[in-house]
Amino acid sequence: MSTTPRKLICFCYSGGERMTNVDGSLGKYMGGVSEATVIEEGISFEELVVKVCSRMDMNPDGKSLFYSTSRDKSKHLRMRDANGVSMMFYLNKDEVEIFVEEETLANKLLRSSTLVKTLT
Repeated sequence: MSTTPRKLICFCYSGGERMTNVDGSLGKYMGGVSEATVIEEGISFEELVVKVCSRMDMNPDGKSLFYSTSRDKSKHLRMRDANGVSMMFYLNKDEVEIFVEEETLANKLLRSSTLVKTLT
């Protein structure tokens, strides 16, 4: 018996700013462009980046993806690989907010230091 892959409605945001609440938690996303698309469980990280960026009419090169969780919309988790995609489905029921940002030097350095720690 085969099971149907889960689907999430993705609300995609880019070009705006994640606002901070008085208590320091992340609040609303202001400005920018928003689009919606549907993704299916089992999508690879690379396919997700291309699908989201294509929907937003942007080049996927040099982009970082963050997502919110249904448990706490004020937390935005960075997605870097297949594990991040799996966690996004695990932490969300029917919909997810995905934020597309230009990859910064800080993001690249963080990923490099994580890779070095993993290898040593």
